[in-house]
Amino acid sequence: MQAKEKVLLHNKFEVKVVDAQTGKTKQTAFAYNVILNYYFSSRLTGSPLGVSADLLRYIALGTGTGTPAITDTALFTHLTRKSVTTLETVYEYPTSHITKQIKLEATECNGSNITEVGLEGYYSGTWSSYYYLMTHAMLQDSEGNQIAIAKTDVDVVYITATFYATYTPSGFGTDAIYPIAENNYLVRWLLTGGYDSTIRFGRYALEYSSELTTKYTSSKSYSLSGTGSMTTLQLDLPVTTFLDAECNNRIVKHLGIAGFGAFTFPNHEVFPPYPVEHLVIGEGDGATTEFNIKCPLIQAGTPRVFVNDVELTAGTDFTVDCESNCGDWYENYHSAALTTKDDNVQFGNLKELTPTTSTYTYYDPLAWWNCGGVQKYPASCSITAEKPIWIDFLSAKECNRLKINPITVPSSQIDNLVIEYSADNINWTAVAYTRAEQVWSWETVSARYWRVYIPNYTWSYSIYSNYNSVTERDGLSYRCTFFLGKTAPGLKLTNPPAAGETIEASYAIEYPFKTANNLLRFTCSIQLQRG
Repeated sequence: MQAKEKVLLHNKFEVKVVDAQTGKTKQTAFAYNVILNYYFSSRLTGSPLGVSADLLRYIALGTGTGTPAITDTALFTHLTRKSVTTLETVYEYPTSHITKQIKLEATECNGSNITEVGLEGYYSGTWSSYYYLMTHAMLQDSEGNQIAIAKTDVDVVYITATFYATYTPSGFGTDAIYPIAENNYLVRWLLTGGYDSTIRFGRYALEYSSELTTKYTSSKSYSLSGTGSMTTLQLDLPVTTFLDAECNNRIVKHLGIAGFGAFTFPNHEVFPPYPVEHLVIGEGDGATTEFNIKCPLIQAGTPRVFVNDVELTAGTDFTVDCESNCGDWYENYHSAALTTKDDNVQFGNLKELTPTTSTYTYYDPLAWWNCGGVQKYPASCSITAEKPIWIDFLSAKECNRLKINPITVPSSQIDNLVIEYSADNINWTAVAYTRAEQVWSWETVSARYWRVYIPNYTWSYSIYSNYNSVTERDGLSYRCTFFLGKTAPGLKLTNPPAAGETIEASYAIEYPFKTANNLLRFTCSIQLQRG
């Protein structure tokens, strides 16, 4: 999957001559820059400065004449340079900017006629320092006429440079999500050199791609030193591949770079529904009617089922749960997409407590992503009948399983745990469950409201920190401990196939589903343009 973003760059200078005694403005000038090849070659190819270097560290002044060209490597006649002070960095759509300034004191550069300016990057080597001109402009008055500033010992001169990056995020398509402006690392990279070096994907609903920095299920890092072209001013990020042994059995609903943008699925232009044809999912034994459909998210209306090559009739001979959690994966539980801080969640008295003052990071017991922080959560909370674990899923959700891993409840109380559901948050019905260790199972119930507690008992619920790795998957540790949702084989037949009969299923997948049988590849291109 590949995206392409286009960014327009331009730069201007404002020069103000101030009387050193009175502070009154005596003269103003402007300069509209040519952005030089040194800037683009640094960003695109890493030469003469690195792709992630701050290229706008100095303002250089000169006294020469001529017409700036993109191939310039120095001012016509260099006078001096000064290290900049950054006045502001503003991230907005469609135009972001960074403003830098230097000040010539009354004692500096006197007797010189300043005619040209430019922004410079800087590199300090072992034996010497190097300055590289990134922009070049001649001073003009308000009418556009070229002028010179005659510097005297009664003048203080302020030179302010503003570098602009203009673009509207669109390269991932209209169905994609993009970062909020202040977290747009494509612009940040162009203005400061900092960039987002991680490709992520996740299965939870997001409004902005910047949320992928924490709300993701898998990630890989990359280097921005891709293949840049000075002919097209385009940088192609390296193709990053999630291999056959990596991040398997995960649904991909968003894929991209948090600071650039991300594809959102289903998106049939980017990922057309993928057909699975005659997948063998089991063999009859004369009694079994439920079989693992081997996919947790199937395009509705597409399942077909065959027994010994004879196609069955949907609705009469079989039903398919198109949203089954067929693998019993933690992140597919309904509660895994929530946090205890959400308005539609009450996790005992957690919200009423003061977060711990510990330097440890404590993690949300619901969220299946890197949802934690120092001094954000208490070390534990209390669950009671009056203040239970209460979840409003906002719409009816099918549930048949609760996992609490681990659970810190005395053995004398664990079988007193109550799991209740409601359609109106007023009338509650308890499920009749069976328990195996820390897993409670019951017949599937669809309801909007759910709550869990132990009657006549104050349950101290531990919040796990970075020193308590609870759940591991693919080498990653997750410290969420409470999971409410469902597991379902996916396929239910009306009549059990006879012993030895082969059951096959065909269906379409409209969300990328990472398994050991496929690779997931991503790249992105950045197109730069001179303003």
